[in-house]
Amino acid sequence: MTSPHPFRVLIPNDQIRRRIRELGLAIAREYRDEPPLLVAVIEGARTFARHLQGHLGRGAAVHEIRASSYGDGTVSSGKVEIAAAPAIDGAGRRVLLIEDIVDTGRTIAALRARFLAQGARDCRVATLLSKPARRVVEVPLDYVGFEIPDEFVIGFGMDYAGRYREIEEVVVYDGDRAAAYGT
Repeated sequence: MTSPHPFRVLIPNDQIRRRIRELGLAIAREYRDEPPLLVAVIEGARTFARHLQGHLGRGAAVHEIRASSYGDGTVSSGKVEIAAAPAIDGAGRRVLLIEDIVDTGRTIAALRARFLAQGARDCRVATLLSKPARRVVEVPLDYVGFEIPDEFVIGFGMDYAGRYREIEEVVVYDGDRAAAYGT
């Protein structure tokens, strides 16, 4: 069977799903007495958040916030853009930010600061991927799916210029392979 995309698979779908289940069980244990306010950083974390939500057991709603430092590139611009803030009030709550990937740390640090400034009791982070080689801002990561090398990845909700979110694995983006494949 040939792959429906030209990219090298870094993490296969079955491994991703198994790890998300483990993270979900750990989060459910941690928050068994008080469900957290779940906030997914979209677009990229939407897929991870949806799968994680299924393991939390209380039907907790996932709120979404748009923040990014990438735009349409493969390298962080260094400036975090938080879109017009939806009405997500973290005051007095335990907040769990759900992110697809933490590399420089800037985006998640800005969001943590925002919720803590609102008066959140605490603000933890669940991320599918961590790329420590790119870290510029140290930020605590409470639940990490996978630590990955310094490669630009797509799939499982993550994109390159709005494309490839539908790939079911985490794959390494290669512009030459994409061009040769006609994608």
